[in-house]
Amino acid sequence: MHVTGTVPPPAPQRNPDRHTRRFGLPVATALVMGNIIGGGIFLLPASVAPFGTVSLLAFGVLTVGAIALALVFGRLAARDPRTGGPYVYAREAFGDFAGFLAAWAYWITTWVSNAALAVAAVGYLDVLIPVNDHRWTACLAALVLQWLPALANFAGTRYVGAVQLVSTVLKFLPLLLVAVGGLFFFDADNLGPFNASGGGAVGAVSASAAILLFSYLGVESAAVSAGEVKDPRRTVGRATVIGTAGAALVYLLGTLSVFGTVAHDRLVGSTAPFSDAVNAMFGGTWGGWAVALAALVSMTGCLNGWTLLSAQTPYAAAQDGLFPSAFARKRRGVPTVGVGVTVVLASLLTVYNYASGSGQVFEILVLVTTFTATVPYLLATAAQLFHLLSGRRDQVDRARLVRDAVVAAVAAAFSLWLVAGAGYAAVYQGVLFLFAGVLVYAVMAGRRKAALG
Repeated sequence: MHVTGTVPPPAPQRNPDRHTRRFGLPVATALVMGNIIGGGIFLLPASVAPFGTVSLLAFGVLTVGAIALALVFGRLAARDPRTGGPYVYAREAFGDFAGFLAAWAYWITTWVSNAALAVAAVGYLDVLIPVNDHRWTACLAALVLQWLPALANFAGTRYVGAVQLVSTVLKFLPLLLVAVGGLFFFDADNLGPFNASGGGAVGAVSASAAILLFSYLGVESAAVSAGEVKDPRRTVGRATVIGTAGAALVYLLGTLSVFGTVAHDRLVGSTAPFSDAVNAMFGGTWGGWAVALAALVSMTGCLNGWTLLSAQTPYAAAQDGLFPSAFARKRRGVPTVGVGVTVVLASLLTVYNYASGSGQVFEILVLVTTFTATVPYLLATAAQLFHLLSGRRDQVDRARLVRDAVVAAVAAAFSLWLVAGAGYAAVYQGVLFLFAGVLVYAVMAGRRKAALG
């Protein structure tokens, strides 16, 4: 398909050392699945239980939107397989400012989310080893959980990929045990009413969807790391779709199995629905420890992947002069300055959270990231629509053009739904974060123009 502009070729491959390894399809898929599925899945069934089984319908609708977004990222990566993902696509289509906004918003999302993920992981660690008895012990544990994945990143892409693949396999074993094994213990009497909210079915779908919307954040993971992927034009799209579909299957089967093994009235008040499901299936009380361990592995793997992504987008922007040049430094295939800055910022936010003695400020910041994550999604989807509409109609397959346009429209609707689900307060405060980025852009753009004379 003919498109406007010139797409730069992929960066030449460097001679790899033993610490550097480009990701193949298995590792790229594990990156997508591992980043989509963190620790939230272990609470999701209880979170949506008050709405009844209508929430499964909402899950199905969201899955269609998430896969459409995955297909869009695959098509964009095939067109421009450089590291940076949404940043690259937005900048190539709409210029430096749009690209910077995508990079800035995505960077904020990653390091604030990393801090949140580490704090949440401490809650699961406390089930195995008491660490929450003193807040500074818990703070130290959260910092260790952030720095261990960072050290794996500093060691090189070879180790990042190994950790991601192993943690993804380990996290999916217990999830699949419940998702598949629970079907053999399924009791329809446990499901409860189809719509337990008391309102209309459409309202119940929308309400449950607002909770589930953010379960698919991370679908862009392979596209962001495209420069580290083997044969990215082909592999990124396949890994993105396979990873998103795999995560969706685990979500749907896992939630359905928990619904069918734990009585509805008990599930509504459950704080550990997967533990309750394991105990209901096999008896005993060991389910809590098993699920806590699985959640801890899941979140550690998620931190490993998100730490890499947090450095990849600033790396791409720094190469174009839109982020400080230090972010463009790579060692062993990893932008080490970006990893270091990200883990330091996340650590400072974590310490501030524990020092304040209240999670309120922290929770507000985390909610803001649910909005900032949608900014690069919308810009990437808009870039795809731009390329589809600006191409020469007589040089494209009309059937494929229509198909790609429909997929892009569904992805755009999904992205807008994410914005709506974030809520008014999150959108308001998220816009303030974006406006702060405008000042940073002014400084970087001004310096770059002065350097060019």
